[in-house]
Amino acid sequence: MKKKQNRDVLAIINDFQKIIDKKPPLSQMLDEVRMMEFKIHPVAGDISQIDLKNNKLLETIWSLGKLDELFQKEYIRLPAKDKNVFVRIFDGFYQQFQTELSTNSTPILEMEIFREKQSLKRIN
Repeated sequence: MKKKQNRDVLAIINDFQKIIDKKPPLSQMLDEVRMMEFKIHPVAGDISQIDLKNNKLLETIWSLGKLDELFQKEYIRLPAKDKNVFVRIFDGFYQQFQTELSTNSTPILEMEIFREKQSLKRIN
């Protein structure tokens, strides 16, 4: 039986920081955001007010997607003693990206961005 490989929280965060610091070209980023299948739901305001050519908005949504991918992939692999630290660091990044999202969108629009969790297909 193969032993599960545990990664250090700091190594995981360091790898994530490298991804965020070295963003791909905007066209590739846009393709990746499309593949992330985000849903954007306006809570208040007119969604047509979003500036789709705002590169900083695209970068922030891409970063949120990468953060979500990191959490989904790494959280279950961490030992119980490291999960609390990981969640606190994750929450810090999340708050940072939420602030960036707020400053890069129109002030008269409040929106919810989410991704539906994909269910696992059962093979019988």
